[in-house]
Amino acid sequence: MLVFIECESSSVEGCLKELREKAQVLDRIPGKIDKAKVELSFGAFMSIKIALSVKPDKNYDKIIIAEYSSGKDVLERLQEKMGQKIKNAEVVDFAFGTYTMPITRRKYAVGIAVANVPRERENLESLSIEERRAILRKALELFEWNPKALNISEIARLFNVSRDSIYNDIEHILKERE
Repeated sequence: MLVFIECESSSVEGCLKELREKAQVLDRIPGKIDKAKVELSFGAFMSIKIALSVKPDKNYDKIIIAEYSSGKDVLERLQEKMGQKIKNAEVVDFAFGTYTMPITRRKYAVGIAVANVPRERENLESLSIEERRAILRKALELFEWNPKALNISEIARLFNVSRDSIYNDIEHILKERE
């Protein structure tokens, strides 16, 4: 799925506020950000354009970190602010830029980072039959559809189901494949 976010404002604060509001749409889209492109432009208006490619994966939260600093040592302070928010995130793309206001000569540094944050792994025992079969299907595919390559007892233990359930799942997957 492709997701596009665009913001524009006459102020840095206004543009970043709009971006944070629009980025909330990512909470409703399942998946992990696979690719991203971030563009910043400054002038009479500040503009942010972000394009995202999202692939299905329920074990990640998607975030857009948008920060700015102004005054002295803008890049160092921006780096510090963003570093605090990125901690466990896998950054997919980022952009930063600086802008000096023509009249006041006040300097701004703006940073945008697009990232995935791994969620806690779910317990395999809580998976539905469909989810369990999807995992088994992938394992069978990796072993060239040879069920003898799988340790049925260990798989049953991991999913906390009987060996018969695993045999039934494998039979169902192989019939479905034909």
